[in-house]
Amino acid sequence: MSGAALVGRVREQSALGECIDAALNGRARLVLIGGEAGIGKTALVGVVTDQAQARGAQVLAGHCYDLTETPPYGPWSEIVERLASSTGQSNLLDIGAGTELPGAANQAALFAQVRRLFAAAAAEQALVLVLEDLHWADVGSLDLLRSLAHSVADLRLLIVATYRSDDVTQRHPLYALLPLLVREVDPVRLDLRRLEPESVREFVQARLKLSEVDESRLVAYLEEHAEGNPLYMSELLRNLQEERFLEQGDDTWTVRDLARAPVPPLLRKVIERRLQRLGDAAYATLEVAAVVGPHVPLPVLGAVADKTEDALLDIVDAAVEARLLEAAPDGVTVRFAHALVREALYEGLAPPRRRLWHRRVAEALLAEAAPDPDRVAFHLQRSGDPRAAEWLIRAGERAQQAYALLTAAERFEAALHLREGEGAADSERAGLLYRMARMRRYANPRQALAHLDDAVVLAEASGDRVLGAYLASFRGGLRCTSGEIRRGVEELERGVAAIDALTPAQRSRLRTLQDRFGDPPDEYHYRARW
Repeated sequence: MSGAALVGRVREQSALGECIDAALNGRARLVLIGGEAGIGKTALVGVVTDQAQARGAQVLAGHCYDLTETPPYGPWSEIVERLASSTGQSNLLDIGAGTELPGAANQAALFAQVRRLFAAAAAEQALVLVLEDLHWADVGSLDLLRSLAHSVADLRLLIVATYRSDDVTQRHPLYALLPLLVREVDPVRLDLRRLEPESVREFVQARLKLSEVDESRLVAYLEEHAEGNPLYMSELLRNLQEERFLEQGDDTWTVRDLARAPVPPLLRKVIERRLQRLGDAAYATLEVAAVVGPHVPLPVLGAVADKTEDALLDIVDAAVEARLLEAAPDGVTVRFAHALVREALYEGLAPPRRRLWHRRVAEALLAEAAPDPDRVAFHLQRSGDPRAAEWLIRAGERAQQAYALLTAAERFEAALHLREGEGAADSERAGLLYRMARMRRYANPRQALAHLDDAVVLAEASGDRVLGAYLASFRGGLRCTSGEIRRGVEELERGVAAIDALTPAQRSRLRTLQDRFGDPPDEYHYRARW
């Protein structure tokens, strides 16, 4: 979106300027920018980053993704990768995988490492960290944001986060986080509203030189059809120019009869008209790109869309020129210029076609040397492939290793729903319920106990003594830490006794269960702790 979208945002720009001043002087600030899609959040962030870079700060951005599963700490991983690239240090901190963090025994230790990383970088150069589209963030990313907001007050650091306010419902984790941040760290909150009529006029004046009569006609047209949304206004103006209802003369623009201008009822239709001008081949390729994801690796797109490298680059060049795609500096990935462009393409696909493309994307990802489990699981789910449960479990295990426990619980729960529909054995379902309980035992002990109750019933129904003893011991310990001391101790003693009664072969299987669940070696035996 052009700078014209910032018309009427004087107060917001002033507030952001003050935040940059504070950050450069060692007083870290958190800025939360909310508003509906297309209201100008990204344009406002662009002003922040331009001003900050002009004053010597380093800007690092991370994105959350729609229509896909954001991996553990997804936007933070992007930020850390960009920091590593800028410093020339590889493997600076593998925040998302949790496999190269010997000093991080839990999530708090991991967050402390991240804080030290940013503190060291900010000591060298002031930092601006941008988190785009926080309404799509995973729970771990929100936890890390809250932790950093508490602990970076003395750093030369500015954190700017954007989110769609109309997507943050009462059940969304961001809904509960926002008031906590307001109470705990006093962030700067900028809730962007639709432009008033006078600002719409300024918007038009910033882009076009018109006669007074034509200006009034155009402003009225935009007020009626865009209702003060800057992105909608930009797209409608672009559409009018391309349809020649706005024509440029030597010195001014001329407005034709706007009553005859085709006005699609939704912005999606406006975007579709722009896409159609690229031709059928380009449109079809961009539909595939919309299925691939927000960040589209060109090798994957070429393989799925069955395009030669030259043909693919011609399409990408045209889409970039039309401001539908943006090319990444690495030369091998592209991203959609706005989430609404991708949404329009994706929603325009018939469900059978979507399933087909998701399956082909999954196969292309599986052919990579180290497939990303979240991305693979997402595409397998959308394609109805039975391998989805297996990859959801892998994604959950990765999140568990990275201490993104609630994200891991969501992956295990999704796998459970799939496996239930496939008629999985009672013992397998019990194991997934145990994993969900283990991941949620701190955040929601009652829910974790409910998972364990269901898991014990299934283990008993399956006749699996080993799993039953293991689950009973863990449930007893959780009851104790949740306040049910007497009942918990009794159950814990029964569980330990059941474990002691296991045969050597059964004990060997118990250790196999521990390995599969990723539990500590002594987890099953609570006697040493009690």
